[in-house]
Amino acid sequence: MMTPQELRDLCVALRAKQCRTDGELVDRIEADVQAYRDVLAARATQLPPAELAERLPLMGWLIYETSWDCVQRIEASFDRAATAPEVRQRSEREFDLIRRITDCARGLPWPEFAPRALGALRALALAESKRDTDQGYDAAWTLHREAQKKYAEFGDSLGTGEGTRLLRLQLDEVFLQLALAETGTACRTAERVIARWSDPSDDPAPSDRSSAEESAGPDRSPAEERRWIQRMFRELTDGVAVGERAIDTACQIRDEFGFADQVDEHRLTRQTALQNPGIMTARAASLLLAIRPAMQRCGRSQPRQFESWELWEKDVLDRFTRAYAAIEEDVPGGSGMDQGFQRQLVHVRLNLALLKPGFDLPSRRTDGPDCLALNPLDDAAVEAMSSWLGGPSGSGRERALGAATMPMFIWSLIRCRGLGPADQGYQTWRIRWFSLDQHSKEAGRLDRVRWALEQARQLSSPPSEEPFIARTR
Repeated sequence: MMTPQELRDLCVALRAKQCRTDGELVDRIEADVQAYRDVLAARATQLPPAELAERLPLMGWLIYETSWDCVQRIEASFDRAATAPEVRQRSEREFDLIRRITDCARGLPWPEFAPRALGALRALALAESKRDTDQGYDAAWTLHREAQKKYAEFGDSLGTGEGTRLLRLQLDEVFLQLALAETGTACRTAERVIARWSDPSDDPAPSDRSSAEESAGPDRSPAEERRWIQRMFRELTDGVAVGERAIDTACQIRDEFGFADQVDEHRLTRQTALQNPGIMTARAASLLLAIRPAMQRCGRSQPRQFESWELWEKDVLDRFTRAYAAIEEDVPGGSGMDQGFQRQLVHVRLNLALLKPGFDLPSRRTDGPDCLALNPLDDAAVEAMSSWLGGPSGSGRERALGAATMPMFIWSLIRCRGLGPADQGYQTWRIRWFSLDQHSKEAGRLDRVRWALEQARQLSSPPSEEPFIARTR
């Protein structure tokens, strides 16, 4: 077995990117986990014996770091037919390592004493979602459910005694990462589907489809569009809820323990712990708002705890505002919000401005770009934020509202704005600031955007008489 110091040194080196995960390192992890299991078989005790008491938390950390190291080298859409063979092969190699590491996490004895090992489930879920296929998204959600179940079980096993207080802290700290991953999957799935809807197919179309349907790619029928709208609504609803739990958990950790300046064997939650869940939760909430009219078009009623869709929308706007406030929280000991978070903050504000023109969302930050000070979120604010993000010849990273090519989503977004059928504000902005589309440099992209806008305009027929029931995940 690796000594505690060897485990510690490997974790530090991986986090500092001084080494990388490879097959040899995973072999060592597998061998150690089997050795731990042999100890369990020889001495079945409630608590880990002395030779494992220090090793188990460190092995959990090593599993966390190695799985995350691998997933960062997996390319998006690696499992699709159009992906270059060498990219697919490289990603598959990393994917196989994550699978092996995750099996190690599942096989650990006394797993509640190695809570960071749950991070392997997060990494595997992200790897599955990077396939950008229905099967990959389904597999990711299954892994998120597994992680949530294990988190609850580990918490029950640790109890509330003072002796496990620091382990409970580590468990809650890794929960933040699990929650971020789950909300991220909801956003990633929706944003990918919305932005890639009108792309040419890289799979053969079924023979029983008409030529018009084939030109838009497989599974792009109105029924499929309705199915995806309802699936996204369900997953984004879950994503907002778990994102809010992450924000609440981060606040509890801050109040009881404070945040850490750096990650080590004892602490995982750094000073920016509120910003990331705030960003992800606000992203999920804005996407939810955008598809509310489409849900009504599909014949669906508002969630049962609300008397009307209008009351539901008010609640989601309130939740968006609370998540936004978490993004703007001061970073203890920080020198101000860095450029990356500034861009995220502007993207979040821009999305809401496109959805709810004139919304009152004052910013308390004075260390960001001037466009943050513009309130309410009117046309002038949209123009200033768009200009700051990229400019007419720049290259932005708008993933959903600024990259949408799904006609029903665009139709729904326009109606969410609430300015009536003659409103052309979004359509005008979409073409004027086409450069903000993260896929704007792709050949034929502008033509596909124009096609999607025209298809959305034509969606003026009444909704189907029978509501379409989305398949379960």
